[in-house]
Amino acid sequence: MCKRSYRRFLRKALLGCVSFFLAAVGLAQQVIENPKKPAGLNAGRVIELKEVARITDEAGKFFFVGPIDVFAGEDGSVYVQDVKKLFKFDSGGKFLKNLLKMGEGPGEINADLPGVTVRRDDILLSGNRKFIRIDLEGRLLEERSFGQFPVSNLLGFHGGRFFFLKRELGEFPRVTGIYEVNSRLVIFPEEGEMIETPYLMPMTVTRYFRPGVSSSSSISRMMPAWAGDRDVFLFHTPEYLIKHLDLEAGTVVRSFKRVYDRVRYDAKAPKGYPQELIPKYHNDLCRLLWRNGELWAVTSTFDPKKGILVDVFSREGKYLDNFYLPLFKIRKNNPQYYAPMAIWGDLLYLLEADEDDLISLVKYEIIGE
Repeated sequence: MCKRSYRRFLRKALLGCVSFFLAAVGLAQQVIENPKKPAGLNAGRVIELKEVARITDEAGKFFFVGPIDVFAGEDGSVYVQDVKKLFKFDSGGKFLKNLLKMGEGPGEINADLPGVTVRRDDILLSGNRKFIRIDLEGRLLEERSFGQFPVSNLLGFHGGRFFFLKRELGEFPRVTGIYEVNSRLVIFPEEGEMIETPYLMPMTVTRYFRPGVSSSSSISRMMPAWAGDRDVFLFHTPEYLIKHLDLEAGTVVRSFKRVYDRVRYDAKAPKGYPQELIPKYHNDLCRLLWRNGELWAVTSTFDPKKGILVDVFSREGKYLDNFYLPLFKIRKNNPQYYAPMAIWGDLLYLLEADEDDLISLVKYEIIGE
């Protein structure tokens, strides 16, 4: 090799190393470590709520079978995700319609609990290798099939690109227990093949194994919160950690957490169920809400006199404040299903369980902060 060619080779190799180093620095982003207590001088107070409306089953119209999530629309409407249903109510709590069409045809989806994202002017639905975008009245706007890719954990749709988490395949140990598996952030462009990003987001699952019999279920709960059309905040592990995803750049721009005392999950295994599959703690976080330019992180900390603890962060991940929401009829019989709620302006919506575990949609007004 001549000297000129050798120098050119060294230059390319050096540039390659620098590029790899910068990419590694970008991926190994520093996690913002916040202290146990926030900066707010009035932290730990109880926010006053006033019940405005309570929505329960209406014979001949709708019936809550197993509602798991609630979404607030910017026009005052509210949506409840149930098994094979997406109920829409107006700002006064009047039932309007079911927006979910089950099946394999145009505008239909074949998933008991599809992914749902309610935005300003449309609703995104995903499941069973299909993506559907409908308007707020349920009319089909767009549909796309993803072939053999099992669509799940829709994180966003921006600039014609779809953002999902894709489970990484791997071998489970042939032993019953709790394990961590990786999911990767992937992007589907308007045209072309799926793009795998370098961002891995591990999730915790249980694995039951006996010769000839095996099954798994998730302990982690993927809970995104959308801050406008570009930014998504999410958590994916049982431990306290929040990530900020920039959909335009296609990158995780920061991660942040705070010192947190974990809440024990004191449950005994049902008869015949392995005790080693029962987690020791509740998931630290159960909901993320975006309100007035700040992120509300609803924790699993519950005080029988004050209610449920909510942490407040800036967009940049600084721990600003915390307070209690005086909500007491919440389900704590599952480490990952804790307080399904939504917020818009001064209105808070909660799927509330009574003594018989029957669910109502309750609308609260936030009248004191």
